[in-house]
Amino acid sequence: MIAIIFWLFALLSGGFVWLHGKSEGRRAILLFLAATLLTAAVQVLHTRWQQTHWPLMAVDTAYLVAAYVFALRSDRYWPLWIAAFQLLTVASHFATIIAPNYLPKIYTAIATFWVVPLLLSMVAGVYLDHRALKRLVPPQ
Repeated sequence: MIAIIFWLFALLSGGFVWLHGKSEGRRAILLFLAATLLTAAVQVLHTRWQQTHWPLMAVDTAYLVAAYVFALRSDRYWPLWIAAFQLLTVASHFATIIAPNYLPKIYTAIATFWVVPLLLSMVAGVYLDHRALKRLVPPQ
């Protein structure tokens, strides 16, 4: 059930960002989609959460680097939010290295939680950019 809610939320958020985010939004969604599909593949291949999930950490770290580079090259502010939330996701993996006596349910929850604010920040940023552009350029 949670997976269905996630995919529905990702589809709706991604659709909004794709439609209203112009090229910046499209690039952000393509990066997110690639990371999400890689994450799904890695989770199918490696399902144990009793220790640090190294393959998922690699995917999340790669997405962090991509989001960081994307934010540096962007003239918008919301890509920084994406990188910040992804940094929190990667930090949750490092927490399992530093403190290995954790509950697997907590690791799963924390490592996957940050995707929700990440998507919300994309939607909010694109919405605010779209609204500001409409104010600057009146309809003809």
